[in-house]
Amino acid sequence: PLFAAHAALPWPDDPLLELWHAQTLLREFRGDGHVAALTAEGIGGLDALILHGATGQMPTVFLKVSRGWPEEEWAAAEEALRGRGLLDGDELTEEGGALRQRIEDRTDELALPAYAALSDDELARLAELARIFGRAVVDAGLLTFSL
Repeated sequence: PLFAAHAALPWPDDPLLELWHAQTLLREFRGDGHVAALTAEGIGGLDALILHGATGQMPTVFLKVSRGWPEEEWAAAEEALRGRGLLDGDELTEEGGALRQRIEDRTDELALPAYAALSDDELARLAELARIFGRAVVDAGLLTFSL
């Protein structure tokens, strides 16, 4: 739905805005697939945040602050995930890790059609350019966290 909404917008004329629009389409296409993969596994939005935090890839405190879930709801969802055998304390169980990997793999599979028009060389160039942009964002300190 988010991809479709963005795809319905007119393409900008400005090259920078065109690039922004294109990357937004790719991000939302993948995001819609990610939501579908989560839903198919019975994982809701709050569950997904908790499981993501449990990987250690993103500080849980950042997820809590940036998403604004009430602490009581967060704690209840954590307990439910423990009851499902997906969390042990604040860490993923083996089953929880396998579930996360299954969701990520399925998300990647669902995103593939967005890149089907590109050759292997074009895909390699896209990855090369994306690394440059990503590195610039990280180096600029735009992904830091503080309370």
